[in-house]
Amino acid sequence: MSPASVARPPGRVRVASEVVASIAAVAALATPGVAAMCEPAGVPVPRPLRGQHGHKGVRLEMIGASAIKVELFVAITAQAAVPELADALQDRVARDLRRMLGLEVVEINVHVVDVGAD
Repeated sequence: MSPASVARPPGRVRVASEVVASIAAVAALATPGVAAMCEPAGVPVPRPLRGQHGHKGVRLEMIGASAIKVELFVAITAQAAVPELADALQDRVARDLRRMLGLEVVEINVHVVDVGAD
């Protein structure tokens, strides 16, 4: 019997919102030009170690069962060009959320709240 002909048992997979936010934060921090994630008030959050604090600087809003709106709060490096950085950041976060979770990303808003040291 081939793997494609084996029926999957019924069930659900649920992913905690903290995990979704952590994936978005890790993707954002991996984007060149992002110095740190920030709280909405502009307070930098340390880069995550083994996933700790990965959800800081990210707000999520689920739209239906499989779509999401993302708000990112970032500090950028002094050399970053905001238009190019925003495009790269939106692309990377959307790609990772689609690839890892199958979510449709309908909107990603980038809030630059600080300029960090390089």
